[in-house]
Amino acid sequence: MVEDRSCIGCRVNCEGHRGTVKYVGTVGNTMGQWLGIDWDDPGRGKHSGTYEGVKYYEAWHPNSGSFIRPGKANFGVSCPEAIRIRYGLIDDELAGIDKDTIASIRKTLNAPFVEMVGFQKVNRKQSKFDQLEIICLQDQCVSNAGEPSELAQLCPRAKELDLSHNLINSWRTVAEIGIQLPELQHLNVSDNELPVPDEMNLYQNAFSNVSHLAMGRLKYNWLSVTRCLLAFPSIREIMAPFNMVESISEVEESSNIMKLTEISLENNFISNWDEILKLGKIPGLLNLNVNSNRISSIRFPTKEPTDKTVLFPNLTQLHVSDNMIDNWQSVSELEKLEKLQDLKFRENPVLRNQSLETGIQLVIARITSLKYLNGTEISPLEKRGAEYDYLKLFALDWKNSEKDTQRRIDFITHHPRFPSLVERYGVPDVSETMKTTQLSSNVITVEFICPDDENIKPVKKKLLKNMDVQKLAGIAQRLFRINGKIPTLSFVRPQVSEDEIPLDKPLQELSYYLIDEGDLILVRW
Repeated sequence: MVEDRSCIGCRVNCEGHRGTVKYVGTVGNTMGQWLGIDWDDPGRGKHSGTYEGVKYYEAWHPNSGSFIRPGKANFGVSCPEAIRIRYGLIDDELAGIDKDTIASIRKTLNAPFVEMVGFQKVNRKQSKFDQLEIICLQDQCVSNAGEPSELAQLCPRAKELDLSHNLINSWRTVAEIGIQLPELQHLNVSDNELPVPDEMNLYQNAFSNVSHLAMGRLKYNWLSVTRCLLAFPSIREIMAPFNMVESISEVEESSNIMKLTEISLENNFISNWDEILKLGKIPGLLNLNVNSNRISSIRFPTKEPTDKTVLFPNLTQLHVSDNMIDNWQSVSELEKLEKLQDLKFRENPVLRNQSLETGIQLVIARITSLKYLNGTEISPLEKRGAEYDYLKLFALDWKNSEKDTQRRIDFITHHPRFPSLVERYGVPDVSETMKTTQLSSNVITVEFICPDDENIKPVKKKLLKNMDVQKLAGIAQRLFRINGKIPTLSFVRPQVSEDEIPLDKPLQELSYYLIDEGDLILVRW
């Protein structure tokens, strides 16, 4: 294989390190042939392809090149051969699992007598190659498709195929594999060396039913990503993390990109949110992951600050964790997304000056439709509490902008959801006179009622706003002679809303819940 230089460009594995053959032939005065390898990991190499002053090939890094003897290079195996090795029947009760691995598992679990069962049964099932639907060949040194129709006869029912971290060096090879798997729907080609040819559209028959494509760590920019999609007429989901995407071109109406429902561009180099907005024209896009980029702010162009954006009309899930977002207006801008329900927003600078709880509450309060934050479901109670805190925090600014039109516009620009919260809950009295008045001004009259027993008459009582809920419960016990039972309390603001709001934090003051004059305290036990 190494005599006629036909292996130049081939991928090889040597002692666990992968690289590309760049040279075949003699080196200096040494005897025999050598392979000049450009290693993926520059730490494996010694030079740039130049040895003793002679340039043999060009390496990608000053230290990524070296020479090895052909016998040390593993040129890989065919896809069918890898499947037979990976899933072939092994005639022992542990299905070939190494005893040292089992010992390690027992040690990790601190369970020296744990039994490892079921592996033989799974192995027997997987060894029926014609029944395999999910095939994982990650890091199996796959380099070629094998003989014509060999794979088609071996695994005709394959629906998912993972070819990541192998020795494949061309899309042509991937297409030779794909054309034999007509039911293939999920394909992962991440972490291979796959230059994108101009004729990608010629491979459409090979990937006619593939709807999910993973292509991470391929050193692709956005142009390369979009060119790849020419070969995937049924594409719906693309995962392109750990690439070199910095900018995004305008999406053409006729492109396959318009069919996408999910896009992941995690761990790329996007810094300008305007690039992300170019994806907003995709009508069916549901999930967008731009975690770990360099985005510093989020803006949606709208005529009025409280308007919804026409972009991303169906986006329900957005991941923007681990970016460089340093302002709360960017969070408020997400209120303009019509259907956003699931947001991931960890590790952004704007959160660093807040406690974890406060940061979470501020995010929740600013986005009406949000149901999940950082993978956790938001309960109705948590949402209401976050909204109350948000109202309290910015009530004074709202009040101070009341008679200043420009100031009110600026406030709403930064807090587009605030007017709707004021309409729903009202706003606490934050006038300066309230801060300096005497104790009597801190007194409110509320009405205690027992909704579960119409025979118990309501009772009006004066309370201090700084009374905590725990003391309020004691008052309720005495008023209705509950005989030591702990009441469950909630309240309604009849002038604002009919919503019943739980008083579930015993140590919080009534002012925390914005309880005011004329409100109803509901008592149950």
